[in-house]
Amino acid sequence: MTRLRQCWFCADETTATRHDRVVGLHRDVESSPTWYLGVRTKWQSISVRVPRCERCHGGHVIARSMLAVSIAAPIAYAAGGELDTLLGIPPSTSADRVHSVIWAVVACLPTLAWIAIRQAWLPWRRLAPRPPRHARGHPAVQRLREDGWRYRPGPFPHWRNAKDPDLDHLSGPSARPRRILGCITGLLGLASVVVTVVLYLRDSELAALFLVIAFGLFFLSSKIDPEV
Repeated sequence: MTRLRQCWFCADETTATRHDRVVGLHRDVESSPTWYLGVRTKWQSISVRVPRCERCHGGHVIARSMLAVSIAAPIAYAAGGELDTLLGIPPSTSADRVHSVIWAVVACLPTLAWIAIRQAWLPWRRLAPRPPRHARGHPAVQRLREDGWRYRPGPFPHWRNAKDPDLDHLSGPSARPRRILGCITGLLGLASVVVTVVLYLRDSELAALFLVIAFGLFFLSSKIDPEV
């Protein structure tokens, strides 16, 4: 019999555990020098599963995707040369500047949309009413905080994704290809970011295209890799 649980973000009933929000914590950080003039850092880590329904999971993915678009849009605006025209760096006419102002407004729209999604101002049923950080207020997380645990799976700069304490749906041969494919997709996204920077420095119009490709690959990596 499937056990019903209450979503921590919207209070609806949910049964699937694959949509849970995993919160990582750490404590007892110890740093010691090594023989090769480095520093070895050790700590204890623990993860908590916070119940989350499919709708809130999808809403958090939408909010994260909109955040990526809100960052990519101004960069693409600048890479396309519109920012230089707006600032009057190259010789331009009044019509060119008006065109740049219009595109500047368009580039700011994703940021406004992300703020509206984050603050739950939009009456869209697929959006989550509370952001992912709301998981930190879960009683299980707060009890660990009272015992001296700190947020994040590890201390800075060793932050990484929290490990799922229930690895049943991640174990087995079916999860390994997804991990490999997710890692490859993430590396391709990182390579696209490097290409974007190089093309931008060369004043190439292809920089905006590779920037969009990079964020698309990062998004696919987050959907493919079961541990993300």
